[in-house]
Amino acid sequence: MNTLRFGTDGIRGIYGTTLTEETAYRLGAALAEKGKILLGRDNRPSSPALARAVACGAAANGGEVRPIGVVTTPALYYLLSVSDCAYAVMVTASHNPPEHNGLKVFTRRGKPDEDERREIEERMLCVPPAGSSSLPYKEKPDLSAYVGYVKSRVGRLDGVKVVVDLSGGAGSALSGLYDALGASVISLNARESGDRINQGCGALHPEFCQKEVLLNKADIGVAIDGDGDRIVAITGKGEIWDGDLITYFLACRMKACGILNRNRVAMTVMTNGGVLKSLTEKGVTPVSCAVGDSALAETMRAENLNLGGEQSGHVILGDYLPTGDGLLTGAVLMKSILEDGPLDEAPLPAVYPQVLLNVAVRDRSVANDKEVQRAAVEVKEALREGRVLLRASGTENLVRIMVEHPSEALARAAAETLKQAVLRRA
Repeated sequence: MNTLRFGTDGIRGIYGTTLTEETAYRLGAALAEKGKILLGRDNRPSSPALARAVACGAAANGGEVRPIGVVTTPALYYLLSVSDCAYAVMVTASHNPPEHNGLKVFTRRGKPDEDERREIEERMLCVPPAGSSSLPYKEKPDLSAYVGYVKSRVGRLDGVKVVVDLSGGAGSALSGLYDALGASVISLNARESGDRINQGCGALHPEFCQKEVLLNKADIGVAIDGDGDRIVAITGKGEIWDGDLITYFLACRMKACGILNRNRVAMTVMTNGGVLKSLTEKGVTPVSCAVGDSALAETMRAENLNLGGEQSGHVILGDYLPTGDGLLTGAVLMKSILEDGPLDEAPLPAVYPQVLLNVAVRDRSVANDKEVQRAAVEVKEALREGRVLLRASGTENLVRIMVEHPSEALARAAAETLKQAVLRRA
């Protein structure tokens, strides 16, 4: 029953093999007696079946589910926060390929902590197999409360021209958000079908949005991922800002406005050393945590912080939502353009060269193999300076390698050495 285990971002797998309707049914059943469940999904071909299975599991065990259909993960969280539901379940595999899918769970505080996740897993194991069901199931999409919330917090964006790449995913349900705020909008990959979600577009491939920003002379590009919790931004001159640079920019801006809690910001072990150095020089203290938006959110709660971000594009604006929201962060960046001028005029840190490799393996636990770990230590000692990070992916059978060094050539050679060490043990 490995498919019943929560990873760093919920339960993930390939639909029909490592993630099935049975898993979704068990999750719905496990949450049934905890309270009402708000249910959302992205637009992958497998998402409707999995969402229905969650609802069937809950209903068969006396629970109540409110399905709202296609929605971004952060919008679902906001809708949970203003509802009388105890949990939200989001059917999505976020940035992963179309054949993957997943089940994210939220409470009103955000993602469940470790103890809550283990309790849900134990309850799932006790659920009897699913029987046939004639459950009436009808999705009732209504995202107006979320749109109204963003409008109330950000205000009007008249005069800003934006290219928004919705990644062929759940963001298609909110393709009119920026129009509602008054911006001039060019939408990309706002597709009803998610059969090509994340492929060659969105936050994973910001060069697609970059091209359109330059072609249309836009002020900004906003590229999100399949479920809308990540953002990569593109400036009017075509510079690509990952989550590190977006968080850096917002931290400096919030400090200047006197609204950065404790003049600290949560950032992960993947954060570029140049960004960390420049933040410190500007009087902002980075608080380091593990990779992932769950780790960012937990660190922000523990340290009473209102900003956190990581390189992959999770940016958490704690004064708005306790989870990353690509479209909301994009709106805040657009507001800054109106108030402070083009993003290209903002001073940015000198970033250190980083080489990132994803090594496909049969079992991602190979990252903890003694020989692999020994190779990582030896590579770090040989480099003398810079950083080396080797870890298992939290959601896929990948080993992620990051080498940061003033010399990109040395960093690339070191990363390749580590890749070969992983492949020898895979």
